[in-house]
Amino acid sequence: MYTVSPRAGDLFYVRMLLLNVRGPTSFEALQTVDGVVHPSAKAACMALGLLQRDDHWRRCLAEAVQSRMPRALRHLLAVILIWGEPEDGSDLWCSFAEDLSEDLRFHHRDLSTEEITDLALRELQSMLISMGGRSLPEYGLPAASVTPQDGPMQFDTVEQALITEARLPMLTDEQKAVYESVTQNLVDGTSGLHFLDAPAGTGKTFLLEVLLAFVRSRGEVALAVAASGIAATLLPGGQTAHSTFKIPIRAIRSSKDVCAVGAQSKQAAVFRTVRLIVWDEISMTNRKDLEAVDRCLRDVRKQDVPFGGVVFVCAGDFRQLLPVVVHGTRANSVMACVSRSPLWKFFRRHRLTRNIRLLSSSDSATYLRYTELLKQIGSGTIEQDAEEKVSLPAEIIISAEAPLNDLINFVYPSFEASVERDGYFASRAILAPYNDSVDAINETCLGMFPGSLREYRSIDSVADEDAATHFPPELLNQLDAPNFPIHLLRLKVGMPVVLLRNINPPRLCNGTRLIILAMGENVLRCKIAAGQFTGDEILLPRIPLIPSNADLPVSFKRLQFPVKPSFCLTIHKSQGQSLDTVGVTCQSVASRMASCTRRCHEQRTRQMFASGFREQGPETLCFQKFSLKTNLFIVKNEG
Repeated sequence: MYTVSPRAGDLFYVRMLLLNVRGPTSFEALQTVDGVVHPSAKAACMALGLLQRDDHWRRCLAEAVQSRMPRALRHLLAVILIWGEPEDGSDLWCSFAEDLSEDLRFHHRDLSTEEITDLALRELQSMLISMGGRSLPEYGLPAASVTPQDGPMQFDTVEQALITEARLPMLTDEQKAVYESVTQNLVDGTSGLHFLDAPAGTGKTFLLEVLLAFVRSRGEVALAVAASGIAATLLPGGQTAHSTFKIPIRAIRSSKDVCAVGAQSKQAAVFRTVRLIVWDEISMTNRKDLEAVDRCLRDVRKQDVPFGGVVFVCAGDFRQLLPVVVHGTRANSVMACVSRSPLWKFFRRHRLTRNIRLLSSSDSATYLRYTELLKQIGSGTIEQDAEEKVSLPAEIIISAEAPLNDLINFVYPSFEASVERDGYFASRAILAPYNDSVDAINETCLGMFPGSLREYRSIDSVADEDAATHFPPELLNQLDAPNFPIHLLRLKVGMPVVLLRNINPPRLCNGTRLIILAMGENVLRCKIAAGQFTGDEILLPRIPLIPSNADLPVSFKRLQFPVKPSFCLTIHKSQGQSLDTVGVTCQSVASRMASCTRRCHEQRTRQMFASGFREQGPETLCFQKFSLKTNLFIVKNEG
């Protein structure tokens, strides 16, 4: 079918209908949607959801009002103002002001209508600030009487002191040595760079929490960041490093990349006062990102010393996942590590070796065998045959001939609605190395999941109308990019999904797992499945997103819910998460044995390898062993 420019008017919309309406017998049938004959082809496209309506955000809020959740509604409006940038924000506020402040009227019955409105505006402004947005008047809304304090999350100093006091006696000797080394810098007012090498189960996260509590108990600023969204949610006040430092997102990094933090910005003011920065899962971070942060802090703090003189504690394990280098070789991945950065020589290295989780395991002998296996693989000392292949224990293997359903049933024994089902999605997952494998497994799980299926098609468009002739909507619909919502999103109530954007860190980070509670045309009602904010309910709208993938033939905008099914996750997406039961599938990716397993506490982890491996006997499956220097093959459970 010939392409048509949007400037062609009705002809463009008729073409769009012909591509999406099955078996029309006349123009009247073509313009009929749900039994209603629309006056024009454009109106029919609007009714089918093929075009973004002028009143999209109004309809979104009107739909969300039915949830009777005023605070969640205020959060939804903040998301719309920041991500949607509606033309008339004041109209949205005036239309839904009563619904947005309903709970405040109930709890503050002695206040006047104007005072209640002001309270709602103040809370909305606080939400905007926490999400990195602008002031209310800049969106066309009335200003609040009191401007909320901008800055990092506030912590009660007394509460933080109690946390520190309670946890200090629980530290091991190794942890105490690290604690004393870092706090010495903090107390003396000197700078210090520390790297914590912490294998699985050695209490890394616990130690980082104590360090953060110590600084915050003194009324000082401590920032907690991580390489992934899931890892960030495990730290109090945690955010992704990209969100905190405004690190540019590029497929190809440059040594001249600069963090988007202006010298007079509010974030720069935070950096000038910060005393401690904790960066978890640093082993996944590209060295050039770390170097960009170093340049930013030196510039903002006006100190030409590493990281501007901040006490800097990073933690990770180079036996696990390394930075992703697009189209890169194993050598490229190694060279992208922070350990190859010129800054690395300034770091003092600490190591945790005592496995605390082993002490609390109900089957310590099995767990010890398992941790020893990971150590052998990570250190490269595991026994190999003449072809440099190794054998895995039979108890963690599902045969390559076994159907995929065997792995799914092992991880998720039942998808039927129950009290336990939501817990499954917080503590269990299937992992795969590549996005296409993840998508295929998620589609299989979705077919097994009970309930009515609802499909959401994105609205894709290019900014340049001339380019629209060469890139019609049906072509844009087929474009996909990593960490980007798909055109046809298929969902069911009760299923797990993963968030693809930093909406409101640390509560809603890229990688936060959610469970769908209700589905509307323009809004999803979800609850957070895991982390510090487990159980919190949110309202999530469709938002316009632009992929940052340089490999795409054209830059385009996609209006879609920023989520994907999460029965199965990529191995990198799951990094930093503690799980009880895990299945790993490495279909046709023998070179990516980065995921020996992720395991927590008990002997409940198995792997499934679908193809590309040779067997040694009926119960042993082998895979190619690579040099330890590539650092491509360990995935651990966070301690």
